[in-house]
Amino acid sequence: MDRRKQSREEWEQELIEDQYNVTPADGSRVGHILAKKSSSPGPIPDAAHLIRGILGGAFLATAVGIFSSNISHRAWFGIVTLAAGICLLVSSVRWNSKRA
Repeated sequence: MDRRKQSREEWEQELIEDQYNVTPADGSRVGHILAKKSSSPGPIPDAAHLIRGILGGAFLATAVGIFSSNISHRAWFGIVTLAAGICLLVSSVRWNSKRA
């Protein structure tokens, strides 16, 4: 099990344990602590892939805009922007390989 997945599972397990360990007498005092913990986002292992995908899409849209514009050297700017967008989109794909 890789570290990110283990970190996520530990975070979820800690939250579940905190919820089960609350007694009715502690409810008013501990309720705000649990609300504070649950409102904080857990670890997102795919955030980097999501950001790369969004940036790749933005670069592709920019490349289309450059190709349809009337600026000088639009072919070079468009090709470079298109290549950057494709590279970011390809790198955003998460390849699931099981390592033993």
